[in-house]
Order: sequence, then C-alpha cells, then structure tokens
Amino acid sequence: MLVAMFHIDFYSRYPRWLFRGGDAAIAGLRGEYVCRSTAGNRVQRVQDRLMHQTIELSSLQKERFTGQYTSWLVQTRDRLTTLSYDTWMDLRYQQNRGASASFSQGAVVFDLIHGVLYEVRGKDRLRRIFRIQLDGDFPYLSFRDPANAIDFPWITFPGVFTQAELMTLRRVY
Repeated sequence: MLVAMFHIDFYSRYPRWLFRGGDAAIAGLRGEYVCRSTAGNRVQRVQDRLMHQTIELSSLQKERFTGQYTSWLVQTRDRLTTLSYDTWMDLRYQQNRGASASFSQGAVVFDLIHGVLYEVRGKDRLRRIFRIQLDGDFPYLSFRDPANAIDFPWITFPGVFTQAELMTLRRVY
C-alpha cells in the first residue's frame, strides 16, 4: 500500500484575518488579566465606582437580552437587510472598535472592549476564546475555535461565565 504525503497549508484555506498576528501597539497587553477582584476592599470599590461606571451584569434588564435581535428583525421586516442574524452581527462587530465598558459579576470587576478577543480558563484549564461586541453597555460574545477557524453564533454575555472563570479573563488581541 502506497500512501502519498501531501503538504497541506492549513492557513491558505481560510481568510488571513482569522490568524493575524499581534499588533505592535497591542502586544504589550497579551497575557495581562483584565479583571480585578474587589472582595473586601471598600476603597477599591469606591474608586471603581467613581472612575468607571461599573455595570452589574445581574442588574441588566431582560429586554436588553433581545435588543440586537429585535433590531435585526425590524431591519429585515423593513427590507433594510437580507443578511442572517449572525452575519449582521459580524458586520456590527467590525464597527465601533475601541468602545469599552466596565462590568461586575459579584466581587469581580472587569473591562470589555468592543472588537477584542478574550480568553478564559475553566476548571479543566482549557482555553475558551471569544470575541466581544458591545451594544452601548450590553455585551455580546461569540466563541471562537481557532484550530478549525470557526466563529460560533452570537450570544449574550451575562450568565455565561462563573466568577472563577472571570478571574482568568485575559485579552488575546
């Protein structure tokens, strides 16, 4: 039996932007945690409230969870778009880069920036990479499988991660 070995260039089959390298201006941020615990530190909590308007994820109203979906439905009804919901959200993701907001979940406070990739690690220590987009002060996320170059559908951020996972939150690029 003769087996031919072919050199397959994995990266040539997918868009180059999925595998882009670090930006020189952002490279210094790699590996830095983006969350901070305010448990037991009253001064830190007061400073965070004064410096940043921190939004408690559990305080977000239920209507906010369907905000972008409702906007997409209105645009499709009015025939302003013919795109699928996830394609429409992907286009939104490309806009408004750099917008940021501070959030808290229990004693964990963290900042999210629109258009940035983050990672968390669970109990199993496996990396879960996701991209963020903000609708004002409401976060949406889409998990990413870099090994297979797949971006999964957009979901709402609240309730997805535990506090322990958020303590491992890091900016990828």
